Formats: sequence, C-alpha cells, structure tokens
Amino acid sequence: MSIRAIIVDDELNNRENLNSLLSEYCKNVEVVGMANSVDSAFKMIKSLEPDLVFLDIKMPEKDGFKLLEEINEITFEVIIVTAFNEFAIQAIKFCAIDYLLKPINIIELTNAVESVSRRLNQKQENERLKHLISHLNNKSLPTRIGLASLNQVDFVEIKRIIRCEADNNYTHVYLDNRKKMTISKTLKDIEDLLKDHGFIRLHQSHLVNSAHIQSYQKNDGGYIRMIDDSIIPISRTRKNEILALIRNYTSL
Repeated sequence: MSIRAIIVDDELNNRENLNSLLSEYCKNVEVVGMANSVDSAFKMIKSLEPDLVFLDIKMPEKDGFKLLEEINEITFEVIIVTAFNEFAIQAIKFCAIDYLLKPINIIELTNAVESVSRRLNQKQENERLKHLISHLNNKSLPTRIGLASLNQVDFVEIKRIIRCEADNNYTHVYLDNRKKMTISKTLKDIEDLLKDHGFIRLHQSHLVNSAHIQSYQKNDGGYIRMIDDSIIPISRTRKNEILALIRNYTSL
C-alpha cells in the first residue's frame, strides 16, 4: 500500500537526505510534506492527515515529543529519527516505537518502513472487519461503503456520493467534495450495492444519486444535471422507466 508521510526535522540537510533515501529505497512512501518545527508540523498534520510521520526529537524551542503531546488523537504511525543517547533509545525500544539513529542506515530505514506498512495494513483489515460486523448486526441499511482502490480501502458516507461512471472493469466514483475515486469494481457491482439507497442507473455507463439531481432537461433527448454540474444522458430505451424512478425519489 502507498504510505503518505511527513518529515519533521529542524535541519534542511536532514530533511532532504531522508526524502532522497525514501525516494530511492522505499518506493511505497510518498513524502507529502516537510516541516522544520513542531508548530509547523502540527498544522501540516492537521491539514494533510498523513499515514506516517518521521519525527526528529532534538529541535529548538519544542522537541518532537512535545508534538505528540499536543495532538489530541494520534491517527498516524511514527518513526522517531534521533541522535539521542543510549538511555533514551532503551526507553523508545521498551515502548516498541520504531526509530532510526542518525546518520540513517538504509537497511534500518527499509525495515522500519516495512514494519509501519504491516501495521497500516492490519489497521485497514481491522476497519473492514469492524464494518462487516456492524453491517451484520445492524438490520437497517448501512450508511457507509468501503471503496477499494489499488492500494487502500476508503470508507465514505453513501450520501456523499454524487454519481458513478463506468470505465471497463473499473468505476469512477465522484463525491460531493469534488474528489474522484477509481475503484476496482464494475458499475453493475456498485449498482447492486446502492440500488436501495436512491441510486438510479440512467445509462449503461452512469449511476446517479437521486438526492444530488439538480435538474431534468427535456431537450436533446433528455438528460440530468447533477449538483456538481455534470451532465448525464438518459438511456432512450429506458427513458420512461427511469423518469418514473426519478419521480419516486424527487419532486420531478
């Protein structure tokens, strides 16, 4: 799986060196940001929501541990990067935290990243199981769906999906925040999952959420405009059936 990471170190050379090593030896790590202080790292973590933080400890004004204290809920993995003395290293080992000693050893770096990758995969599997158990125990319709892409599964609220578009054996899913996700399921698979949630198959290649229909245009054979201003054609062979379905969910 792809790991989105942030590097926190007050020294530019250290940040650039680690970034270069990750680029060359840890292809599954994408460095999405680099911070030179605890305060800038705090803001970056809040905005970018990384999977992993490479955290230097000895920094001016506030050390790396202060960053961990200031974050209310730590949802990311941490690899400590340090030149600390042996006593501090023993404490880090005792708490089973991944760490790297400066100067960074390539083998130790790849081992630490692999360890993080395993934990992230386990978290993802645990999240899938929790959703499965929740769906089994809840007799009402689920409110969230797991969308599996190449490297991860994202759980999104169904009501946030505006529309889905077929692309051979893949499907593009468009959300209300303008985000586009590509998942490894056919549109028919998605239709089967969402048909009881007000989703309508307008066309061979298009499935739409009726709650996000903006207007029905009668000209040009008839088409639907969604709230994201996308234009969706209506299948001529199913036009009357589809319009009847739309009326069930809207005031058309």
